[in-house]
Amino acid sequence: MNNLPVQWMAEQSQRGRHLCLILDSTAVPGIHQALLHQLTHEHYRSVYRETAVAALSVGGPFIFSIDSLNPSSLNELLEGQTRDWGWLASIENHSIAILVKHWRERLLIGKRPQQALYRFHDNRVLARALAHLPESAYPEYLGPVISACFWQGEQWATVDNPASGEYPVPDAAQWLATPAPVNQERAILLVNVGQYLLAEHSEDLARLPEALSPRAWLIAQLDLAQRWGWQTPEQLHFLVVERLRETHTPGIKNWEPRPEEHAQAHFERLRGERFPEVKTWR
Repeated sequence: MNNLPVQWMAEQSQRGRHLCLILDSTAVPGIHQALLHQLTHEHYRSVYRETAVAALSVGGPFIFSIDSLNPSSLNELLEGQTRDWGWLASIENHSIAILVKHWRERLLIGKRPQQALYRFHDNRVLARALAHLPESAYPEYLGPVISACFWQGEQWATVDNPASGEYPVPDAAQWLATPAPVNQERAILLVNVGQYLLAEHSEDLARLPEALSPRAWLIAQLDLAQRWGWQTPEQLHFLVVERLRETHTPGIKNWEPRPEEHAQAHFERLRGERFPEVKTWR
């Protein structure tokens, strides 16, 4: 087993801290199910449960209390082919509910209907945020997490929170301004939009042709958005929702941009065709 996470877990336990596993259940479904069978209900929480995205709770992130587990039980996670499954955290004893509350409050980004899910459970998102945040911003971001251990692409890393505790979400959350690599940003966008459609437009998704997977369809729409230069949440929301609706109820006659038509004018023209009662005021 890798030495750094094992050493980190031993040190945190020696200091009387409680060990938690923040797990992306879709990344390692077999391990997720195994932990659900090994641990009793009081030792894990579904973060999406009791939130606006409760419909996604079965496949969403889970937080497991792992103090009772033998470290060898985590061998497959720490030594497996994929290490992008989540991260480890230490907290004060009996404060797992506080940790869940902390991330639930930071879960949704933006306002309806352009909301997105913040993938706090993705170690790549965590590593990128911590790399760009000043240490003074760690407490508001990590909250009750005293220390974290995570894979950051090529090696394991740890970070300590200088003032762990309960904090309200700031008006301008610095971690949301963290730049993302283009390929990673695309992957996160794919997951977020897919989860939104599953929660809000599941009936329309079910109407897609059997030969076309929802993922393949969504990738094609994001490719289209990139080609057209549609980047804002409003533009992406209109594109995926309306094109999904049009797979069974045609509406807009021609989606392609006109010659020399820039991205915003293209968007406003199509929106005006779909919703003629909506006027754009300048």
